[in-house]
Amino acid sequence: MSDCCTKKEQISESNSSELCLSCNSKGKKVKIITLKSMLKPTILSTLNTNSSHYFCSSKDCDVVYFNTDKKTYLTSDIKVSVHQKDNSFDSPICYCFGWTKEKIKQYVEKGLTSNPLNHIRENIKENRCGCEVNNPQGSCCLGNVTNYIKNLS
Repeated sequence: MSDCCTKKEQISESNSSELCLSCNSKGKKVKIITLKSMLKPTILSTLNTNSSHYFCSSKDCDVVYFNTDKKTYLTSDIKVSVHQKDNSFDSPICYCFGWTKEKIKQYVEKGLTSNPLNHIRENIKENRCGCEVNNPQGSCCLGNVTNYIKNLS
């Protein structure tokens, strides 16, 4: 969890092993700790820890993770709802600090909560985030929260 919200990921050139087997979208490489945290216990025994794993953020695809061995993990294999694939308002966008779509919407429309971006940044500054184990995408949510707020405005 050390630098999950400050370190920029290296973007590699796309190759076929980084493409989702279901929707053909480019996946984002995730650390094995993310899968260990997110997979349901009954599915965890199928995890090949020696493979590279990728997160599929495509909204219309049921695959959450896939690996270089062509193994996929679906939304039904994950312990939490995946923001990018779940339209419900109780779906989290910030998994570390409990910012759901509904709570962010209340802030934008009515100012009923503190500013989510400021709240998240303050907690990041205090090294409280655990994105690698709390967020299915295995990385910081600030971009997702920012985009969600922009789309509501």
